[in-house]
Amino acid sequence: MKYSFTRLLAFMLFMAGPFVASRAIGQEKAKPPVKLTEGQWKTVEGFFRNPHNEEMVVQFSGVKDTLQARLLWNNAVIPFTPESDLQFLGKSEDGGPFRVNFIKDSSGGVNGVSIGNGETWPREKNYKPVIKTEMAHTPEQLKPFEGLFQLKERPEQHIQFTVRGNSLVLKQHWDGEEVSFVPQSELVFFSRQAPVFALDFTKGPDGTISQARAFKRDIWIRTVKKAPTSAQLKSYEGKYRFKDDPDNLVQLVARGNDLVVRQLWDGKETVVQPQTETYFYNDQRSYPLQIGLDKDGKVIRLTILGMDEFSPVAQ
Repeated sequence: MKYSFTRLLAFMLFMAGPFVASRAIGQEKAKPPVKLTEGQWKTVEGFFRNPHNEEMVVQFSGVKDTLQARLLWNNAVIPFTPESDLQFLGKSEDGGPFRVNFIKDSSGGVNGVSIGNGETWPREKNYKPVIKTEMAHTPEQLKPFEGLFQLKERPEQHIQFTVRGNSLVLKQHWDGEEVSFVPQSELVFFSRQAPVFALDFTKGPDGTISQARAFKRDIWIRTVKKAPTSAQLKSYEGKYRFKDDPDNLVQLVARGNDLVVRQLWDGKETVVQPQTETYFYNDQRSYPLQIGLDKDGKVIRLTILGMDEFSPVAQ
């Protein structure tokens, strides 16, 4: 699963919680359409808040026999069709089935909605839109936030912060997607396009920026740029087999200070530059390569594009 900041489909694939959309094995049989009464539509309409992030709210509305889920943090709309008066079917980002189930309390009123993996979003009775104000600042004040960061729980994932104009631009290394941020306070930033998309920065003991927290949950650790030695680059050379398709192999070759990734099934080559001793990147192609080492410094895996794993082939 790719980690995406701005394609906020299916209630945020990573920020909303450990989300896994419901999937069927094989092809689901088509079910006859379900018609709801006006009262049944009214029962499921309303605002529902993410239990992990109070700023994330979805609004459900019945529109022409369709339940529309409007994600109020970015105004995206996801349509659902009724399977019953409380269960509705939509599509996940990869096209598979994705269901929401509304939950009734003892009085018969709906007080929550179960999203995909069973996580419940409670009804929000007094919703007020998020309003954030940009703090006065200069590009020079943003410079200390520049740098490369890796996800704490998935170190193969990297993002880069760069000052552009008077904004701090986040670039996802695995697909090149960018999001601009402005400061709300000294260490808290938000996106003008999606104000709920917040970043909380933390300073280390030396006063420099040490980490960023996205959506009040995901921790990104600032990395220290340190180029590998020539000996380290040579130790990375060899052939590696794709975990999901053993017929596909890549070969790593050291070239100067860089590594060349050669796809052996078609001969295509990508030159990646070192960002750290074990992380390499081609900026033009948004092509990351993470090298996994054991305690003795021996290569045990490659992670390409943030998600494709390759294992060393015995020589």
